[in-house]
Formats: sequence, structure tokens, C-alpha cells
Amino acid sequence: MAEPTTTSAPASSSFLGSFNFSNNLVEVGALTALIGSSAAESLILGNRGAAGVAWAATSSFGTISVVKACFCGANSGWLRETLGIRTAASDSAVGLELPYASNRAAKIRRSRNAGEPMAIFVHTSMESSKGAVQWSDVYALDHSTSVMLRTIPDTLPGQPLQIFTYADYPFTPLSNGLQLPAILLSTSKIVEVYFMWRHNALLLGLVSAAPWAFFFIGAVAIQSVDFIQNRHAQTSIGTLDLITGKLPMVARPGGPRKVVLGAFENPRNSILWRCFWAIGALVCTASVAFTYIIMTDQPRSVVFIWAGFQLCWLAVRILVYHFVDTNLPGGWRMLGVRPWSTLSANLKMRLVDLTLSLGQFQTEIHPRGVVQYVDDSFTHSDLALISDGMRAPRLFPLPTHITPSSSFIVEIQAVFGDTALSSAMWMTGAQGTPMDLYDSCIVVFAIRDSNNPAAPRRSIAIPSARILSGANLPESDAEKHVSNFIPKGAPNFGWNTTWWYWIPCQTGLWLQLQVVAGKTLGVQQVEVCSDAQVGALLSTGSLNISIQEVHELRAVVDLARRGREAFLELLG
Repeated sequence: MAEPTTTSAPASSSFLGSFNFSNNLVEVGALTALIGSSAAESLILGNRGAAGVAWAATSSFGTISVVKACFCGANSGWLRETLGIRTAASDSAVGLELPYASNRAAKIRRSRNAGEPMAIFVHTSMESSKGAVQWSDVYALDHSTSVMLRTIPDTLPGQPLQIFTYADYPFTPLSNGLQLPAILLSTSKIVEVYFMWRHNALLLGLVSAAPWAFFFIGAVAIQSVDFIQNRHAQTSIGTLDLITGKLPMVARPGGPRKVVLGAFENPRNSILWRCFWAIGALVCTASVAFTYIIMTDQPRSVVFIWAGFQLCWLAVRILVYHFVDTNLPGGWRMLGVRPWSTLSANLKMRLVDLTLSLGQFQTEIHPRGVVQYVDDSFTHSDLALISDGMRAPRLFPLPTHITPSSSFIVEIQAVFGDTALSSAMWMTGAQGTPMDLYDSCIVVFAIRDSNNPAAPRRSIAIPSARILSGANLPESDAEKHVSNFIPKGAPNFGWNTTWWYWIPCQTGLWLQLQVVAGKTLGVQQVEVCSDAQVGALLSTGSLNISIQEVHELRAVVDLARRGREAFLELLG
């Protein structure tokens, strides 16, 4: 029986047959997921204005980058850092802020995972119900803010304070002529839908175009808002106060600084933008998923047509990224130096809030731990207590009937600790590092000038020394006692950690107070001690502190006085 004759297929037909680009889920997934796009990521975050938003999702290639960027923009800075999705594009668009009121942000701040902070932002439009200042420590500046800060010089350490605000002239942002044409050009996406309809794949075309349609509507809204705002010149100041530079911390002295009051907030940090990105991420994810499902029933010709369009949109998207200018809302508005005497009372108060926010930030990363600073004051209303009119008392006025080794009752209204003092001195250009002021403070007392209980009270702010102490053993044991003089800056270890305050009185006398953190304010019983008594306590080494002699306490008090002078300078 004769064998059947077989005919060999041409080599070219074998090659085309082996190239099985079809509608398989794995192959479609490779096209949409494996082709990443840093350009799409930057565009969707608004770094190229409304036109970039319109073009970011036109091509399904790079959709994963769009989803990731939307997820970055929609979430807070601490979550981006925790999940490891922070990128250069997200930093350029929205920066990286850690709000002080967030416990999760505090964990990142203390672990230093985000690096070293480069600025403190105070958002005056976000005051809490209790009137507390809402500040954030910043680890990445958005591009617009960075451009703004490049236009002003650094104030070097030791130089007097320079305050920058917007110059007193109307400012109209430059309009980018390519924005509107580029947005309108993105409507060519409809051509793809038409071709899909002609090939009986209308549903595929609609699903593929859904992300573009959503972001196109968003781009039109963004461009409309920009157009309305740019019709009128800007003459007012904003709600953002900031200080940037090498911020002072216990581990290092402060370096050069820049202070800007009244800058405009980055609009892309608003809740509307975050909701826009969150919905956009859902739309893109749903579009890709339904594209996978629909393409399983499509012929190969439709797949090739669809892929061709995606490649075309990918190419145009790259051109938009390179030819449309970077979006700089307010980045080029001129800043000028404002003398202190010309500042309004409101701006002076905002500068004080900025200084105190820097001090509060230092407590978050302090070796002593933030819990030890719960009684410290960081509000301008409390700071006003230190001025005491025109007087600046150096010593606590002892009542006439008080003698050494006796005790009496005082009322403490506020305490300004080392972090607030070092921030004020760095801000004003005075000499004094956080390590220098480690044991310095200002204690504000409420006193009466007579023994009459009906006499009015007044506040006096006394520069003082305070030291955090912890005992070695739960119970004293003279035979096991070891003198310890632990250097400043060491973490807090030990049992029964307490604050020791020494407030200078008349020559050779001190008010001595021992309290647990969180119980400093209010009525306290203080003991009057002589230099000899305080020196004997310090020399034993039982307090686990670095100071050993009374003259070291006096040096600490002198630094506290310099810190008070810095505060008085800020109060004007």
C-alpha cells in the first residue's frame, strides 16, 4: 500500500504559524503590565499639567504604571513610604510630608526610614478644633516649591533672621499654549473606538477607552480651574509657612536656613485630587480586567488592530511628555525680604508658630522620647507669658518669710524646654546648638506681688535648668551604689525616670523640684536649697546625669537666658 504523500510548507509559512500572537490572557497581560511607563506615571500625577493627565491613560501599555502612580497620589506620605511605592515622580508631584498628629507617621519619623527632614511646613488653614498648629516635617519637596526656594539665598548660621514673602505686585502665572491643544488632540482616542466598532468589537473599544474618558474629563476640569484662576492677577498671600535647610536636632547643629511666610499650598495635595486619583486607579484596573475577558473571544485581526493603536498612543504620549512644559503653580512668583518691622501682627504670630513647630518636631526624634515633653508649651499664646511687659527677671523672687531648707507652694503656668529654645536661637541666628541647650528651659510662674489672696497675679518667666534622671535600682543600696555621670544625648534608661528642675533665686539659692513627666504644670511644692546642698546631690552621681557641679548648672541657666532673648526678639 502506497504511503500518503506529504507536502512541506514553505519556511515563511512555518514562521508565521509559530508566531502565535493571540488573545491569550497571558499575552494581553504582558502587553499591558510588562510595558511600564515612567512618562505615564509623571503625566498622571500632573507634572505636565492638564494635558499630561489627558494623555496618561490613552495607551493601555503602561497601565500598571498609571495605577501605581494614582495609588501613590491618593495615599498619604507615610503609607507611600511604608509600602515602598514612593517614586521620584510622586515626590515631584506631591512631595513627602509626615503630619505630626499621625501615629503611623511618627513611627516612620522615629525610625528615620524616610531619611533626614529638609523642611517644616505649617498649614495655617488646617488649625484643629483646639487651635493647635498643624505642622508636618517634609522629606521631599514638590517641584513647584523647590523652584520657588531656588530663587532666594540661604541665611547662614549666625546671620540675622531673613523672612521672605511674596513681593508686593500682582502676579499672573504664565499660560502654556500647548495645554489646550494637547487636551483636544487626545480626543483622537475616539478613532480607536470607531475602528473597533467597524470590526464588531465595540465593547472592547469602549472598555479600552474608559480610562482615557475619565482622565479627559478630569483634565478639562483642571484646565478650566486654571483658566479661571489665571484671569485675575494674584495679590494675596497663601496659607503655607515653611522653613527649610539643615534643621537643628540633638545629633547635629542647624545649618543654613530659608524662611518663607504665606506661600501657596500645592493644590495636588487637596482631597479633590486624592479622590480623583483613587477613582482613576479603580477605572484603570477595571478596564484592564475587562479587556482581558473581552479579548478572549476576539479574532487575531482585532488583537493586532488594538495593539497597533496602543503603540500609536504610546508614541504620542512620549511626545506630550517631552514637549509640554512642566507644571509650576506659583513656582515663579517672586519672593522678597520683609523687614521685621513691616510684618503684620498676623505674620509675626505665624513666624512664632513656625518656630515652635520646629521645636515640637525635635521632641518627636529626641533621645529622651516624646513622652517626656508632654508638658512643654508649643503655642504662641503661652509664649506671650514670657515677656512680662518690659521686664525680664533673671531670678525667682522668694517670699520674705522663706528661708533655706524650707519649702512652699508655687503655680507653674508653662514650660519652654530645650527644643523650643534651640529652635528660637537657630531661627534668629543666635549661637547655641540643641546639644548646648540640652538641659536649659524657661519656667513660667504665676505669682502675686503681695500676701493678699485677692491681689492680682502676674506671670514671670525664669530661665532655669532641668535634667531628666533615672535611678539605677528600684531600691537604694548604699553598698551597691555606683556613681554614674551619663553624657548628654544618651537614651533614657533606668527606673523611676523624673524631671529635676533647678530655678535660680537670690544669690546662692535654688528652687528644687522633682516631678514625673506629665505632672509639671499646676500647683507644685518646691524646696529651697543652697549651692552646697545642690552640689552635694549632683556629686553623688545617683541621678545618672552628666552635670556634677553647681557651676555647670549656672552655665545651663545662662544659655536659657540667651534662649529667652531669642524668643523676645521673635515676639518683637
